[in-house]
Amino acid sequence: MKIAMLAPEFLPNWGGAGTYSILLARELSKDDEIHVFTTLRDGGHHSHKKEIEEYFKGRVNVHVLSTAKDRFFYNAIYQLNVARKLPPLLKIEKFDIIHSNHAHMPDLGLKLRQFQENSVTTVHTTFSSQYTGIVDSKSSISTLDGSERMVKFGYPFLRIMENFYLNKCTNLIYVSDFIQKEAQKILKQGNQKQQIIRNGVDTEHFKHSQPNDHDRVDIMFCGRLLALKGLGTLMEAFAKVHKENPNTHLTLVGGGDIELWKGIALGHGLPESALNFTGQVSYEQMPSIMAKSDIFVLPSMNESMPLALLEAMACGRPCVASNVGGIPEIINNGETGYLVKPRDSNTLAEKLGILSKDSELRRNLGSKARQHVEKEFSMKDMVKETREMFLSVANGEIT
Repeated sequence: MKIAMLAPEFLPNWGGAGTYSILLARELSKDDEIHVFTTLRDGGHHSHKKEIEEYFKGRVNVHVLSTAKDRFFYNAIYQLNVARKLPPLLKIEKFDIIHSNHAHMPDLGLKLRQFQENSVTTVHTTFSSQYTGIVDSKSSISTLDGSERMVKFGYPFLRIMENFYLNKCTNLIYVSDFIQKEAQKILKQGNQKQQIIRNGVDTEHFKHSQPNDHDRVDIMFCGRLLALKGLGTLMEAFAKVHKENPNTHLTLVGGGDIELWKGIALGHGLPESALNFTGQVSYEQMPSIMAKSDIFVLPSMNESMPLALLEAMACGRPCVASNVGGIPEIINNGETGYLVKPRDSNTLAEKLGILSKDSELRRNLGSKARQHVEKEFSMKDMVKETREMFLSVANGEIT
C-alpha cells in the first residue's frame, strides 16, 4: 500500500499521538510505502527533515508542511497547509490510504473542501473529554497550561468543529472502549465504519527490568506537566508519602512549566532534594528512565489509553492510576496495579505508601502487569489490526 500519514505531532516526540504515529510509520514502512506529512519543531534531535528520515533508516518519506513553536496554534497553520498543498499532490501520488489522528483534526481543511479520499482516522481523545478533565481538575487559571486554557475557553467553538469533523470521517479507529463511547455522543449519521484497536507497546524496547535494590524508592510520573494530568493531586499526595517515608523520591518526566510545578511541590512542604524534573525525554531514553523507577503513578483527570502507563507496565513497574477514561481497561485493580478516584490525594498517598514499603508487593504486581501487557497490548497486534483495516478500506470493503 501507499499510505499518507498526516502527523502534526511527530518528531521530536512529546505526546501519545506522536508516539503512536512514530510506531505506526516505523512498522508499516517494513511492508508499505509511507509518506508522513508533518511539522518541524525545535528541540534537539529530529528537528530537521533529514534527521527524521535518518531515524527511519530512509524507509519513510518525510514532507514538511510547516513549523511549530507552540503546542496549540501550530495545528491550525498545519491544517491550512494540508488543505492548500495536499490536494494536487494527492491526485498525482494516488495514495491508497490517508491516515489522520483526532483531536488534531489534521485533514479538517480537506473535509471543508469536500475532498474525497480513502481516509482512516484514529480517535485518541475528544475535546469534550479534555474539557471535562480540565474542569474537574478545579485548577486556577494560573496553573493551566496554554493549551489547556485554549481548550477551556475555546471549547464552544472547538466542539462545533469537532462535531463537523467526526461526522465527516468515514472510517474510525478508537484506542479504547471509553473513547468510542465519547465519540458516539458526537456522531449523528450512523454510517461510519468503526473499530476498536487498542494502543500497543513495543515490549522488546520496553523490557521487564529487575527491581532496584537500593533503599530509596523512586516514584515516577510521565506525561506533559498539565493540570489535566492531576499534578496538583500528585504533589499533595506525595507530600504525605514523603513525610511518612523520607526515602521516597518523585521523578516527573515530561515537558511543561517545571518552575510552576516545582513551586507547588515546595509549597506542600516537599524538599527540593525529593524531586527531579527531567523535562522532555526521547522515546529511546524512556526504558532506561523507567528502569530507575520503582513505582509509576498517573493521577489524571481523564485519559483514553495512555501509552506511558502501558510502557511502565511493560517494564514490570506497579502502577497507581486514576479510575477514569480508558485506564480501567488497562489496570485490573489489585492485580496489575491500583485504581484510585481522581483528586483523592488521601487514597493516592495510601496506595503509594503501601507500595513504597513492600518490595515483594511491587515485584508481584509489576510481574503481573508485564504479563498483562504482553497478552493484551502488543504493538505487533495493534499494527497488524490497523494494517488490515487499511487494506479493507483500500480495497473498498469499508467506505
